[in-house]
Amino acid sequence: KDTKELELNKKFSIIMLAGLQGAGKTTTAGKLAKFLRNKNYSVMLSSVDIYRPGAIEQLRIISKQVGVDFYSQKNKNPIDICKNAIKEAKNKNHNLLILDTAGRNHIDDIMMTEIINIQKSVMPDETLFVADGMTGQDAVKSAHSFNTLLDLSGIILTKLDGDSRGGAAVSLKSVTGVPIKF
Repeated sequence: KDTKELELNKKFSIIMLAGLQGAGKTTTAGKLAKFLRNKNYSVMLSSVDIYRPGAIEQLRIISKQVGVDFYSQKNKNPIDICKNAIKEAKNKNHNLLILDTAGRNHIDDIMMTEIINIQKSVMPDETLFVADGMTGQDAVKSAHSFNTLLDLSGIILTKLDGDSRGGAAVSLKSVTGVPIKF
């Protein structure tokens, strides 16, 4: 079997989404929130993207569209935002928090250090690499870079509806050693 279910508990779980800029993390966060809400999770979404103009507002709109709570703050420290989002999710009795991190360029040491520090401080139950299926083998190269620095638990392949480049999925799984979750 080439896919694997998310490993979450009903008490409280955190999913962190990571990937390159433009891979579809924010849209995926919303789709994942709706999917898990329909599986009886009480979901909160939080944007940790303090760099892309409009990222927070985009996720706020998506949260409303899919019917889940949203957390944001004006703080410019991603780790503080994550910690406060966790507190808020627990205070509102949510049992799942999805963190939408900023898109990264895998050669950007500062951004990669930031996401490593987020993962270490938050200790998510799932760290999912979101890869753009239309980038083919470039997705494989970036997945390898992320996997050497982060403890990835799975991959979500996006943008496969209009193209036949799903072959990257086999390579992604092989290079990272983690399952395709979606």
